[in-house]
Amino acid sequence: MVLLAWLLCWPMAARAYEPDVFGTTNSVSAQAVYDLDRVARPCHSGPLPEQLSLEETITRILCHDPQTRLAWANAKAQAAQVGVSRAAYLPRLDGRLDESRNRNEQQYPNASVDGHRQRSGASLNLSWVLLDFGRRGAALQNAKQLLLAANASQDATLQSTFAMAAQAYNDALSAQRNLAASRQVAELAAQNLEAADAKYKAGAAALSDRLQAQTALSQARLREVRDSGALHQALGIIALRMGLPPETPLKLAGDLTPLPDIGFVKAVDELLDEARRQHPGLLVAQARLKAAEASVEESRAAGRPSLSLTANLARNRMDQSLYPGDYRERDRTIGLQLDIPLFDGFSRSYQVRNALARVESRRAELADTEQQVSLDVWGNYQTLNIETRRLARTSELVEQSRQALEVVQGRYRSGVGSMIELLNALTAYASAEELHTQALGNWQSSRLKLAADLGRLGFWAVDAG
Repeated sequence: MVLLAWLLCWPMAARAYEPDVFGTTNSVSAQAVYDLDRVARPCHSGPLPEQLSLEETITRILCHDPQTRLAWANAKAQAAQVGVSRAAYLPRLDGRLDESRNRNEQQYPNASVDGHRQRSGASLNLSWVLLDFGRRGAALQNAKQLLLAANASQDATLQSTFAMAAQAYNDALSAQRNLAASRQVAELAAQNLEAADAKYKAGAAALSDRLQAQTALSQARLREVRDSGALHQALGIIALRMGLPPETPLKLAGDLTPLPDIGFVKAVDELLDEARRQHPGLLVAQARLKAAEASVEESRAAGRPSLSLTANLARNRMDQSLYPGDYRERDRTIGLQLDIPLFDGFSRSYQVRNALARVESRRAELADTEQQVSLDVWGNYQTLNIETRRLARTSELVEQSRQALEVVQGRYRSGVGSMIELLNALTAYASAEELHTQALGNWQSSRLKLAADLGRLGFWAVDAG
């Protein structure tokens, strides 16, 4: 009964504590947010700050994102598989306990015989593979390469989520800037209506001026409603990404401004070489190719002989009522066992062919990834150059349209300018502000995408200082 209770409790004890003898957990990338210098920023949950910074937003989204947790779990699972491959080098020891009772009753014409027999036994079996011509080594190499791929995949997931979080924050800042600009335009339109109304009452302007100014104010307020809704939507997306209700009030710190650091932008040839060295997607493809090559060697080694050390220690006891005394037996054996595969119906040949085909597939996958990374780097490099020039031009356009609007407002109040001229100037200023905000957002987005293409996305890419 004690033995039975121990056997029943063993699975629960094993689940409560699974030792990591080979230390494979240390080979898994930590579940934390990393900066470029690989300083860990651990996940945390606490009350929201009064003003939500970009860094705080990214950290909270990364910690709550299901994809990052999934990638981490996959990496831990593959690390455990490395432990399984290492365990193949150690001996295997199995124990067996058995006990049985038998009752036998025999009937004869003039008599009956009633007997019983009780048997108990215990044994230990040892098996240790000493030589297998590289099969275990190939399996271990395969598991190690797949762990490298899992870690690189986790890094790629972190960078993808990082870019998504930064983009969501920048989208909210763009919506916030658009709302501020539309409110300013609405105030200017209200001032124009006030001026047109005063001139109309004084008999210095026609009713059409007042009606046009009133229409411009209604359009400005309509644009303000649109931009307010866009900001509310953008903030709701950030809240949901952080695991909060979408109606959670959020106040963003800072404004959408160009960041000073674009020192990572070099000649495009250097950028392409850098991306080929450290892009997570390429690291994943390279590791998978090496794992597939190791799988070929493992399949070939499966058809070679293996040499094992075997040992057995057994003890049996039997008590029978039909024969006097107890029967006891002890057995000790030790030896070498050579297994030689002779014929398996050609299945191993096709396993090798299958593994070779997977190597070809992984090579094509690596080439495709290299090409896609090169295309992305080239495209985002050109986009960033274009958006940098566009940002400078739209900044000039905003300043010029603001000055023109101030001049036209002065002319209209002094009775020289017309309402059409004033409305055109106001429309041009509103359009310039919108174009500048769009250019700022596109510049930030293309900068983040280029950094991600290089495999170097980190908090350095979003810090303003």
